[in-house]
Amino acid sequence: MPLSRNYPGPQPLPKEIAEYYSYPKTPQLATRELLDERRGYRRFLIRFPLVAPGFEPTEPTVEFEWYESREPGLPAAAQTGRRPAILFSPILGGDYPLERGLCRFFANHGLHVALVHRKTLKVSPDQDAAHLELLLRQGILRNRQIVDWMETHPEVDPNRMGSFGISMGGIANTITAAVDHRLRCHVIALAGGSIADILRTSHDTLLTKPRRRYLAHQHLDLETMHRILTETLRTDPLRLAPYIDARQASWTIALLDRTIGTANALRLWRAAGKPAVTFIPAGHYTAYLYLPAIKYQSLRFFNKQLLEPSR
Repeated sequence: MPLSRNYPGPQPLPKEIAEYYSYPKTPQLATRELLDERRGYRRFLIRFPLVAPGFEPTEPTVEFEWYESREPGLPAAAQTGRRPAILFSPILGGDYPLERGLCRFFANHGLHVALVHRKTLKVSPDQDAAHLELLLRQGILRNRQIVDWMETHPEVDPNRMGSFGISMGGIANTITAAVDHRLRCHVIALAGGSIADILRTSHDTLLTKPRRRYLAHQHLDLETMHRILTETLRTDPLRLAPYIDARQASWTIALLDRTIGTANALRLWRAAGKPAVTFIPAGHYTAYLYLPAIKYQSLRFFNKQLLEPSR
């Protein structure tokens, strides 16, 4: 479904929201480790300190895999020209097999890709909603610092950067897209909002088991938890989606999604201005069957948005 012709454009980002996601701009002392080298790309592990203060002291490092796209058959010294780059945010769990396959696909088709390594988002039963907000905000600032790194990379065209996210990665990139307009276009798949609504309505045991433990430990009922989360979580896709430019976004929604919830997925899509969307007759996990179609559709979208070099 294409974007409506009556779309008025995104809302301007309020100053207080921009300030909430700001951080000190300091030189990045990054380490770079070559992980493997293939015909169409080289893969590195990049690490540097998280410069934003006041966050988890046990996780002070920004870490991501950098898929450096290259012209097949040419040595590194012969590679010339800046290319588009994609910020790729992962799903909530696992060891990145799905994400790495997509990163290889995009890199082999001429796009540099930064695969963000997730940090802890799990909240133990004795931690309150404010701690979850801290972790969510920290994740967005981590994404923004990776964009800083991409922007200054000698082989990246800073005017041709975008993002890709599935599930929790789609939620994170919806927020990142709203507050960091250096990213020109976005593919968002299987995301929804609000986070409070997802945690209240999800039927996925990945969320229902910790939800039960949390409610029991905090002596809360489901509606009280929902109210507290709604009041506390500022870093929420539904709140920030109106600041995305729907003309630069492509959405995928699973019509049988019991993890995110189809109603929550539709609510987020509407809040983002109803960008161009593909509906698939699948659940959250069975959407994997549509992955080949999603990746080729995403590549066409990125090529349309980012193919022409900046001047």
